Amino acid sequence: MKIGITFKCRSCLGTNIKKNGHKYNEKQNYFCKVCKRQFIDNHALTYKVWHSDSVNKVLLMLIRGLGIRDIVEVEQISIKKVLLILVNSEKLFKPKEK
Repeated sequence: MKIGITFKCRSCLGTNIKKNGHKYNEKQNYFCKVCKRQFIDNHALTYKVWHSDSVNKVLLMLIRGLGIRDIVEVEQISIKKVLLILVNSEKLFKPKEK
């Protein structure tokens, strides 16, 4: 018994899709034969950082005083993403007074 999954191109919504190798992070790359566009099926499933609970967890760690490199090691995300979360947050961070 085979199970088939039908993909649709995000640009043209065509279903004439073929596999087109793998990305550098070992994710399956697809190619639309209609509009000639390459894409990965679903970024929301492939990269977990931008989910709200992950962002809140990173912000909580920043507030509690963990360093950026510590957060990178614990959450297994890049320094760039931690800094983007910090810059895009609406909360004010004040340094500790000694």
